[in-house]
Amino acid sequence: MVPTGRREKEASLEQHGVTLESALERRERFVADTYDIDFGKDRVFPEVIEALLEAVPAGSNVLEVGAATGLLTRPLLQHVGHLTALEPSAGMLRRLLSSDASESPHLTVKQGMAEDLLHDESYDVGVVTFTPRRGRGLARLLIELANHVRYRVVMLLDDDGSLDWAYLARGASLRGLGITVRLLSESGEGEDIHRVALLVADVEDWVPQLAETNEEWEVDAREIEVPFPPPRGAATRLVRYFLAGGDRALLILTDERGVDRLYGNLRTAVHRLGKEKVTVRRHGDHVQIVRLPKDESVEASEDR
Repeated sequence: MVPTGRREKEASLEQHGVTLESALERRERFVADTYDIDFGKDRVFPEVIEALLEAVPAGSNVLEVGAATGLLTRPLLQHVGHLTALEPSAGMLRRLLSSDASESPHLTVKQGMAEDLLHDESYDVGVVTFTPRRGRGLARLLIELANHVRYRVVMLLDDDGSLDWAYLARGASLRGLGITVRLLSESGEGEDIHRVALLVADVEDWVPQLAETNEEWEVDAREIEVPFPPPRGAATRLVRYFLAGGDRALLILTDERGVDRLYGNLRTAVHRLGKEKVTVRRHGDHVQIVRLPKDESVEASEDR
C-alpha cells in the first residue's frame, strides 16, 4: 500500500512537474529571508520587460499567474487596462500588497493557482512569470490558461539548460496552438548573463478543449537500446553522451535481466559525472536519464 503522503507527492509531480509543496515552501522561505520587494530581479532585465509589454496588447484585461511580489506586476499595470495578479504564496502576496502597485484601481489580487480559476472566468491575455513548474506541468498550465483567455498566453521561462520551453513549444504546436518563441539575453559580457525564453501562444482561433487538460502529455525522450549483457563502460558513455547533447530525457531500453545492473551503473556514473545536472529514474523495465533544472538539483534528487 502506497502511503498517502507519497501518493500526493506523485500526483503533484505528474500534474505540475515539481513537488508542489516543496516549491511553495521554497517561495515562502525566500520571502522570509529576503525583505527586498524586488524578488526575482536577477532575471528581470530591461529586454524582458520590453518584450513582455510588446506581447501584451495595451489596454487589455490580463491575468498574471505567479505574480510573486509584483516585480512584473508594476510595469504591466502601466500598460494594460486591468490586471488580476494570481499567486499561491501568502508571503509573496503580503509583499505585493505592501508595494505601491497595490494602490492601483486597476489591480485585483488573488491567492491561488490557475487550477483555482472559476469555470466561466475569462481574460484577454494570460501572463505566466517564471513559474516553478516543469515538464508536463508547464504543458498542463498552458492548456489550462488557454481555456480562460480570448487572445493569447504569454510565458516567461528560464533558459536554464533544461529545454522545457522548447518541448513546450513543440507540444503546443502539435495541438493546434499558434506558437512563437523569442530568446532574450541580458546585455553585457561574462558567464553570468541570464537568458529568458518568451513564449507566446495565440489562442484566438483555437477551439478550447476542457478535457484536454487531463490528457497525458508524453515525455519527449530519445530512445537508446543497450544489449545484454551491457558492454563494459556503457553507463559512463551514455551519461557523457547525454551531457554533451541537448535532449531533456534519454530513455534507455535493455533486456529485463540487465535492468537492475544498468540502473545501478548509471546512478554511479551520474554521481561521478553530473550529479547536479542530471538524474536517473527507474520506471519498471526501463531507465530514464533526465536533465535537471538549474538550482533545483536538490529537490529533484529527493524526488527520485
